[in-house]
Amino acid sequence: MSVTIPIVQTEDVLGGKPRIEGTRISVYLVGELVHEQGWDYAEFADAYDLSEPEVDAALEYYDTHPEEMAAIRERKAEVYEQIRAQSRAPE
Repeated sequence: MSVTIPIVQTEDVLGGKPRIEGTRISVYLVGELVHEQGWDYAEFADAYDLSEPEVDAALEYYDTHPEEMAAIRERKAEVYEQIRAQSRAPE
């Protein structure tokens, strides 16, 4: 029996970013940490209390929606720069 793990988007959770249903874990986080930062797949699943099918679903969405992930990455960088510009901390 195959289990389908839905990836959902709701405006009131994570600002509408795609996430694993029933969690506050974004597809972007999964993809960035596993693909881009080289986290071990099984360790990631264990650290975030996810099943392998949940991680698979998130990675599949991440891989098949590169424009959406790039937009999220760009927005994250913009917010970071806004915060850095307003910070009084020394650079």
